[in-house]
Amino acid sequence: MVLAMLADALAVTVGAQSAAPSTDPDPLANYYRNTLIWQNQTTHAIGRLWLNPDGRYFAFFNMGPQAKMPDTHGPFQVQGREGSYTLRAAGAQYRLCLWPQAPRITLGAQVQGELYAGADCYPLAPHPVGDLWSESTDPAGPVYKFWFVRGR
Repeated sequence: MVLAMLADALAVTVGAQSAAPSTDPDPLANYYRNTLIWQNQTTHAIGRLWLNPDGRYFAFFNMGPQAKMPDTHGPFQVQGREGSYTLRAAGAQYRLCLWPQAPRITLGAQVQGELYAGADCYPLAPHPVGDLWSESTDPAGPVYKFWFVRGR
């Protein structure tokens, strides 16, 4: 029932933006139960994104070694956030729109401008599990290396 309602909402959201660029009824189907990993090639920060079919997401960021040690467990800073998402078609592309769950605390990854860290819409193309690619999601922004791996 929930999946049917989500599919209907997704179809309305995608249809409201433009015609869906894919014949796949759910362009995100490969993302469920798998992990999208990316690395900012400038800052070397690494992140992981999990998408669930119920419209929820989880994003985790490893900001790498820090200049001073955080309060516990050594010199690395790992952050995460959860929230909800929608998928919108933008011409022949898709945009994944994220809304972090309240309270919306500001993460270091967000301040640094890392991918999927804030409430925004980000380019996202369907990919098969096992794919590896590099791209810039913004012409003026950094290049990201992406891995799409099986499992969580």
